[in-house]
Amino acid sequence: MKRLALGTGIILFALFIGMARGQTGAAGAAAVPDTGKKLVDINSATPQELDALPGIGEAYTRAIIEGRPYKDKRELRWRKIVPRGTFEKIRTRITALTPRTDARPADKLEARPAEEKASPPPAAKDKSSPLLVK
Repeated sequence: MKRLALGTGIILFALFIGMARGQTGAAGAAAVPDTGKKLVDINSATPQELDALPGIGEAYTRAIIEGRPYKDKRELRWRKIVPRGTFEKIRTRITALTPRTDARPADKLEARPAEEKASPPPAAKDKSSPLLVK
């Protein structure tokens, strides 16, 4: 009985601490304040847009651009592109939209002649073909 009470107390304490830090939900996802500003996409932002973020200067801007593409904005921390404090300043102002990648780039597509595209198989052309079974 004491273990159950202790376990419940620990869970409630952890929830209270999480709420005090501004975290919500079981996963501890941070609440994003509605500032009315458009998020900066770190995959397509210009150097001027990145430089306008708090704590991001010329060196971090260059590192962010050289590290592209990003699947998640947290990659800035995971790949040690920006320090933790800087990331905490910008995390609610940035996003990492997945860059569009085509399966086959347009410059490698080959145009096929029209007769190749529409030609039926040889057996269908000739009714007297031995391949046809009646």
